[in-house]
Amino acid sequence: MNIRNATLEDLTIIHEIETLSFADDSYPPFVLRQLFDISHEYFLVAEDDDKKIMGYVIGNINKNNGRAWLLSLGVHPDARGKKMGRLLTEKLIELLENDLSTEICLTVHPDNASAKKIYEDLGFKSVNTYDNYYNDLEARLLMKKQLITLRFNA
Repeated sequence: MNIRNATLEDLTIIHEIETLSFADDSYPPFVLRQLFDISHEYFLVAEDDDKKIMGYVIGNINKNNGRAWLLSLGVHPDARGKKMGRLLTEKLIELLENDLSTEICLTVHPDNASAKKIYEDLGFKSVNTYDNYYNDLEARLLMKKQLITLRFNA
């Protein structure tokens, strides 16, 4: 498996994985394009040995306050159970920490046990549950991971 930065050419496949992962709650193509433009260095894909994209992760950081977000993580159904989601998340955490993030936030559906397990195993803690986080009447769990960054070692 290889993890690399996403390219514009990857967005069609990323949207397919997004749709397979989140169905009606998936980002439309124009949102993925905008996330690509604003999160480029934190928009990663994972390729299998045949160079086929099987997963992605999107993050971003507010460099004014050091708070970063994991915005989306998706793995193709054929690649689930192979630690791809974990490896993508670890790489994103590494990038965000190297860029002086002090904490990483994310939201996940409270019933998404596989995603919650990845995040908990990587040190994310549940902070709060919101019944209507996205104004869609579905609950979301807010999770955070505190980081010790180079900012404190300078």
